[in-house]
Amino acid sequence: MGSTAGDIALIGRQAEQQKLIELCGRAGTGHSGVVVIRGEAGIGKTALLTSVLTAVDGEFRFIRVGGAESELELTYAGMQQLCGPILGHIDQLPDPQKNALRVALGLREGPPPDRLLVSLAGLTLLGEAGAQRPTVCVVDDAQWIDRASLQALTFAARRLQADPVVMLFAARTPNADRELDGLPELRLDSLPHRDADALLTAVLPGRLDRDVRENILAEAEGNPLAILEFRRALAPARLAGGYGVTAAKPVAARIEQQYGHRLRDLPPATQTLLLLAATEPTGNPAWLWAAATQLGIDPDASVAAERAGLISVEPRIRFRHPLVRSAVYHHASAVARRQAHRALADVVAGPGADEHRAWHRAHSVAAPQESAAAQLVESAGRARRRGGAAAAAAFLTYAVELTPDPLLRATRALQAATAKVDAGDHDAASQLLTVATGSGDQLLEAKVDVLRAKIAFAAHRGRDAPPLLLAAARRLHDLDAALARTAYLDALVAAAIVGRLFADEQSSATAIAAAARQAPAPPGPVTAADLFLDGLALRLTQGRTAAAPVLQRAIERYLDDDKAGAADPRFHDITLRVLLDLFDQDTYNAVNERQLELLRAAGELTVLPAALTTTAGQCVTAGDFVRAADLLDRSEAISAATGAPPHRSIQTYLAACRGQHDLARTLADATIRDATERGEGSEITVVLFSMAVLGNGLGRYHEAHAACTEALEYEDVGMHGHLLNEMVEAAARSGDADGAAAAAQQLALWAETTPTPTALGYAARARALIAETAAAEVEYRSALAALHRSPLTVLTARTHLIFGEWLRRANRRGDARDELRTAHGMFVAMGSDGLAERARRELHAAGDTSPRSRGASSAPALTKQEEYIARLAGDGYTNSEIAGHLFISPRTVEWHLSNIFTKLGVSSRRELRRRD
Repeated sequence: MGSTAGDIALIGRQAEQQKLIELCGRAGTGHSGVVVIRGEAGIGKTALLTSVLTAVDGEFRFIRVGGAESELELTYAGMQQLCGPILGHIDQLPDPQKNALRVALGLREGPPPDRLLVSLAGLTLLGEAGAQRPTVCVVDDAQWIDRASLQALTFAARRLQADPVVMLFAARTPNADRELDGLPELRLDSLPHRDADALLTAVLPGRLDRDVRENILAEAEGNPLAILEFRRALAPARLAGGYGVTAAKPVAARIEQQYGHRLRDLPPATQTLLLLAATEPTGNPAWLWAAATQLGIDPDASVAAERAGLISVEPRIRFRHPLVRSAVYHHASAVARRQAHRALADVVAGPGADEHRAWHRAHSVAAPQESAAAQLVESAGRARRRGGAAAAAAFLTYAVELTPDPLLRATRALQAATAKVDAGDHDAASQLLTVATGSGDQLLEAKVDVLRAKIAFAAHRGRDAPPLLLAAARRLHDLDAALARTAYLDALVAAAIVGRLFADEQSSATAIAAAARQAPAPPGPVTAADLFLDGLALRLTQGRTAAAPVLQRAIERYLDDDKAGAADPRFHDITLRVLLDLFDQDTYNAVNERQLELLRAAGELTVLPAALTTTAGQCVTAGDFVRAADLLDRSEAISAATGAPPHRSIQTYLAACRGQHDLARTLADATIRDATERGEGSEITVVLFSMAVLGNGLGRYHEAHAACTEALEYEDVGMHGHLLNEMVEAAARSGDADGAAAAAQQLALWAETTPTPTALGYAARARALIAETAAAEVEYRSALAALHRSPLTVLTARTHLIFGEWLRRANRRGDARDELRTAHGMFVAMGSDGLAERARRELHAAGDTSPRSRGASSAPALTKQEEYIARLAGDGYTNSEIAGHLFISPRTVEWHLSNIFTKLGVSSRRELRRRD
């Protein structure tokens, strides 16, 4: 029995085939698997995948997702292919995931879906499908899958653990995309000489001159497809002499050229049909055959191409290899390509058809044409509403090329650059800004400057961004007052984030604030943004007392807008910073919690880490360390899913409040290093504040004093007043009486300006620490009365502690024990072991030996993820809800719970709750 075509194609690849068959077998046993097959064009990736699917056919459900080389970035086109065969499971998804996926697939209207939520929906859908029948998902030509889909597919691949689903990716090398990095790989290299010779013998039976054979093998460079194509490309007579074999082009280019030669031998109708198929990247069979009918092409025209081994029809036309598609499109004349695009533009219909129609219409014109460009701009708006910033950018970028009017072309180039920024492609955005530059329109040029500065800031938090934004604001000053004021505020916010890391005095927040004082007056009714601009400019130039009334009005206006659903989300972070500066912890907490709930409800997962981390910080302050840890775990899970850097500053703060000295120092060093690299000086201030809290809490006052001294060298709006509170204690207890008195004086003045419980507590605590003996007790009790009305639980416990220490030193041991017991109980309840130990030692010195040091924990050895799952399960969360928290599938949660029950020796969630 002779070898089949499939057997021939796999010569030299049997070991790799067996590995993949074994990997697919994991799905049959209820487990997951993933591999990325990498190799150059023609190396045998598709042939290997096809052979594996043939070998395991009948055992599994197969889902095929294929990329197609195209200039059109069709957002979620790959997800359409993935979800189509398993869409019947969509109703089993949680509502936020279900709604996001339906919008992404164009099945319903709605606000742009969060990409991470769409990815989570894809993961859950695959898990549900696998639970019904073991599933193998093949993603071929991954380098051409649209970015949004590839991110979703790799998100699922990284999180499938206990689902009967295997994902096989094939990607061409070299490839600059990073989405597949870190996944298990199977590299297909060139065939060794022995296997290449065997393959050549299989496709060219009979005698062949040895020199000719070696020449063919040398030219093929071990590429199986190149060897296979020699059979069709060269006549036996030419092979005998060795002519026509040599070429200086790369293997892929030679193969494509050979395909081009074969295409010319096909009937004209067949060539046109193939061109239509190559021109429509989605491969929609209804559109393809409708366009063919319009051009008078009979369906039988495909037969010749099938016989030639170039395509298969099922009914979607699939090219035997991506190089066939490339050869078809590039070997056609420009006139023929425009004709194909025109025919497709006339027939496309259904969901998303408007975008395809505009794209094909634009490619059917031979010169710039405003009507075609306008259709692209309109389609860009529709693409953006589906959540496709990259697709919107593609439409706008091509619209720039087709726009005849120079000024309108520059305007659209700015729009395209903005879309590229939204899609995270800063390099392409910068290139488009060169097109937008030089229009002669001063307002447009100023807007270009603003976006260029924002790109610099977004790309690497550059220290040059604040002065660039300031220059743009000044340029806008006489052109557009509203835009100028927004640019001034953007410059101030950027300077606040850069903070102490400013490049020079002219780019410091104080210098930019001085310039912002010269901003034009608001052109209309005063907004929250107007008040924030004026208030922050005052704050950084005239001080807190002068700025407080304006900033309080800004907060009131923002909160009114927020209640009405009209608040600009860009000003949320400014609001929080100002609330911290005004010592309004209660409103700060309320705004945080509301923002967190809104983001959760909307499923905006990509911006959720910052909200989770900020809320975790308020939980640390309130002594709720368990919730803080949960929130930080969630934030870290999302950051890991998106590739964003983790927010370590609040992790440092949590370790400091727990009294974990070594861990806090390690986290602090790492955070300062990362923040310095990113140019985020404000993060460094938070870390220094945490180190001050750590030192004061553990009685390491010289360390706390050093941290405060360094932090207070720069006045960071939001953190400065809280650092003053730590400075009083550190300075008073380390012998710096003048430093303590100066900080206490500022706190007293701030308490008069904004008499919140936090401010009053800070001021009274400071007076107690620097007071003469007789006055201290009154101030301590006044501080505690105020702090107990505030959310500052950790500081309240610390105040009980230092008051108790003061009473013990005054030889009032009974009163001291009362305060120290209160402090000890609060520290134990919140889980601050380090500070609880300090309170225990003080109690012992005061004559109370009842508290004992806590011994080593005998808690079962759960992993960090298992601990988190156990907590959520004990709190009553369902598997689906836990999966949503941790970005894994519900079946994986079930698998983890089984392990948790075994480790803990429990059998129900109720027992988990009791354990907690």
